[in-house]
Amino acid sequence: MNGFLTYKECESIQTFDNLAGTFKLLVQDDNIEIFESNIHAGKSILCQPYESKDALNVIIVQEGTLFHTNERKVITSGQRITFKNLTETHHLSVITPTKLLMIRESKFFTQQASTTNEIYHFIHQIQAKDHYSEYHCNAVGNLAVQIATMMRLSDKEIHNVGHAAKVHDIGKVNIPDVILNKPSRLTDQEFEIMRKHPQDGHDLILKTIDSKEIASIVLQHHERLDGSGYPNRLKDDQIRIEAKIIAVVDSFDAMVSKRPYKSPMSPSDALDDLSRHIGIWYEEEIVHTLKEILEINRSIIKSQSQSRFEVK
Repeated sequence: MNGFLTYKECESIQTFDNLAGTFKLLVQDDNIEIFESNIHAGKSILCQPYESKDALNVIIVQEGTLFHTNERKVITSGQRITFKNLTETHHLSVITPTKLLMIRESKFFTQQASTTNEIYHFIHQIQAKDHYSEYHCNAVGNLAVQIATMMRLSDKEIHNVGHAAKVHDIGKVNIPDVILNKPSRLTDQEFEIMRKHPQDGHDLILKTIDSKEIASIVLQHHERLDGSGYPNRLKDDQIRIEAKIIAVVDSFDAMVSKRPYKSPMSPSDALDDLSRHIGIWYEEEIVHTLKEILEINRSIIKSQSQSRFEVK
């Protein structure tokens, strides 16, 4: 990139739009790229070791509020983040709609944006069948990756749980609409059809993005510690840790969500239900970590609400 170049405000080299937000690559040269991210509330940002190896990364928060899961710290507009040679994955939860400018000595924009687009392509497929499933997959994905980060799982496991959780219900695209959107409880026969979605999701992922690990997690997300789950009645250590996390968050979000055939439970009641099944269906550390995250999120929202109405 030689010479003196100017660009219009709306110009970008590449733009990706998906359910997470809008991402614009503004500048790219041999050893640097600058991009702008406008990210919706409730989404996640992962800062990973591979993208920071001997490469400085700078994030300037232009608008919005983030929560740094690793350090339990709120980050607001006007602040900036730097990272280089990370030894673990860092997770940022997007609390309010956020605009970021990222500058880094590496080129991963296209690779990362393309992977994200593949994931959200699946979510679009789910949305076409069932709007609840779209919202549910997003909610489960963001909570699951927070839990994985707070539990200090490996970078690979955090990466896997983030992607797998967002597409864990993709197998439901094969479920007839009359069953998927039924306004009353399913019959035993209909439930047997619904129980096929983990296997269908596994097979679909292998055919499309060809990730055996993500496919395996999707296959196992309805397994339970005592072997009472499906489709393969796996027990304890036979179940991947990523699937165990998704199982907890999937159940929690289902309980607190309003559906045509049931009223939503309060988060407190849903946590009590999860706690009653610790060691039977769910792992204790995962349930306790979810509870901690919900308490943190509640305190952040409360403090923001207070500051918004504070008399100056």
